[in-house]
Amino acid sequence: MSETINLPQMAPELHAILLAELRRGNRIASVGDWPPTCKLFVILSRPFAEAYTTSPETIYSELNDRHYWKAEYSYRGGFQCLACGF
Repeated sequence: MSETINLPQMAPELHAILLAELRRGNRIASVGDWPPTCKLFVILSRPFAEAYTTSPETIYSELNDRHYWKAEYSYRGGFQCLACGF
């Protein structure tokens, strides 16, 4: 899981989901931001392997838009996002 070494500090909940996905063989496709509000945006190559339980600060939503991504977990109104591809 050396891919997480260069990541900026993620919210603990998103970080836990990311680590679970990497353990299952998913890969990081890109890391950046998504202006104007998302300061850290991580997208995975494949869909999430499972539905993760989250706190009220982290919301799961499905975009299902092939131009963007399939689904995401957004933290504190989109301040940080972990998304997945198709």
